Amino acid sequence: MDFVLTEEQQDLKETLHKYAKEVLAPRAVELDKENRFPTETIHELADQDLMGIAYPEEYGGAGADSICEAIAVEEVAYGCAATASILTGHYLGYDALFLAGSEELRQKYLRAACSGEMLAGFCLTEPNSGSDAASSSTTATADGDAYILNGTKHFISNAADADFLIAFAMTDKSKGTHGMTAFLVEKGTPGMSIGAGDDKMGIRGARTWEVLFENCRVPVSHIVGEINHGFKLAMQVIDRGRAGIAAMGVGIAQAALDMAVAYAKERVVFGDTLSNYQGIRWMLAEMETDVQAARWLTYYAASLKDTGRRFSKEAACAKLFSAEAAHRVVDKALQIHGGYGYMKEYPIERLYRDQRILEIFEGTSQIQKIVISGNLLK
Repeated sequence: MDFVLTEEQQDLKETLHKYAKEVLAPRAVELDKENRFPTETIHELADQDLMGIAYPEEYGGAGADSICEAIAVEEVAYGCAATASILTGHYLGYDALFLAGSEELRQKYLRAACSGEMLAGFCLTEPNSGSDAASSSTTATADGDAYILNGTKHFISNAADADFLIAFAMTDKSKGTHGMTAFLVEKGTPGMSIGAGDDKMGIRGARTWEVLFENCRVPVSHIVGEINHGFKLAMQVIDRGRAGIAAMGVGIAQAALDMAVAYAKERVVFGDTLSNYQGIRWMLAEMETDVQAARWLTYYAASLKDTGRRFSKEAACAKLFSAEAAHRVVDKALQIHGGYGYMKEYPIERLYRDQRILEIFEGTSQIQKIVISGNLLK
């Protein structure tokens, strides 16, 4: 196994790191205060071929590998965690099309999503159905050449700004997990409406919304994959997406570590800089170890994505470790800042809030442990 980045990967990392520091980081302050979706940033990401970086050129992507995708998410998260969350939500939103969509849907929607002409969203979670996705109560009833969707989805990333959503609904509730189907629902479809937006603790620019389906008629041609095979498809998408959330954790943790190092070098206490105290040095060493371990677990999981084989356990390991490592690193970084770290004038305060969602969305840390242990005990 080669632990050295290719020239392409290193160039991408350096270019995006500069963009994250100079453009995204200053903008993150405004997004957090205003709870505003960063439309202008999404256009910039599209201009840099990031909206479909690891997807084939034939579908509008950049044709890079999945490690490049992880690097992209990591560096975007370094500057603005909210923007990285929008990006990973977009990947989730159209990944089902890549895996199982008809060629007609791929040419019309996947191509537009990968090129950045369209924004996508993944529509699975419900008010009473989060980790237990199989308990979904949204229904889809056959009606001639269409299906009628009824139900409510919640915490849906990008929903109000998305051009289409991949929505999951029960087409045969008697079959449980074998009775769910995926549908592509385009923006403006009668019967689909966007409800209340969420006022979140962190990643505030990455808006999430309630989505309502009230006798929403979706043509049969907009079914993604096979009837009653939607749950399996959703789990495949989530497995693949967990490497992206792990990459977010790496980016946030690296940003926090860099802030802590800079502060420790300049802060004078008892006549000496913090960086000269052994206790602080040991904290920084522990933080660096967490960041490096999270990064390489993430890159390994991402590399498996390109092989086409199942990597649920590895993706769950990366997501679990990276999310919790980011928590540890950000917590120590804030501690090093002392009272200033608790003040909104310092960006570590925002990172402390932004990080916390990593241990919850796309499967809580507890769900990752269920996935990992389940693979071990087969």
